[in-house]
Amino acid sequence: MSDFERGTGFLLARLGSLAARSWAAFLTGHDLTQAQYVVLATLGAQGPVGQRRLAELVAVDARNIVPVLDSLAARGLVERRTHETDRRRRTVALTEGGNALLGALAVTAAAEQDRFLHALDRRERERLNHLLRALYASHVPAPG
Repeated sequence: MSDFERGTGFLLARLGSLAARSWAAFLTGHDLTQAQYVVLATLGAQGPVGQRRLAELVAVDARNIVPVLDSLAARGLVERRTHETDRRRRTVALTEGGNALLGALAVTAAAEQDRFLHALDRRERERLNHLLRALYASHVPAPG
């Protein structure tokens, strides 16, 4: 291994690439895109939310979220309801099927993460996660 290959930047980039490939394969195995997964995970964390607010939360233009929601609704994973007080607005919520899929994804994602991080013990994994979150927070502005 060369000095270059031992460098933190190289290792982060290379492992990031490997993790991205692994994550893409994981999502493909569940017939999901990254955008669809983020919508499901956000709805799982937030509960029902307005369609425009959901677009903000997942950092997608409000017009571009419509096909994502259409594909998820066609699979019975989300439902759109007319807002209670403003009939022009739509609220998006997970269906029972969406909740079930999200639960199954959490279990299989944890197993995939264990496979990817197999060389580290629990304490090392926790430390790595802590360090990565600190780096991430220093480069990505907090939502607000």
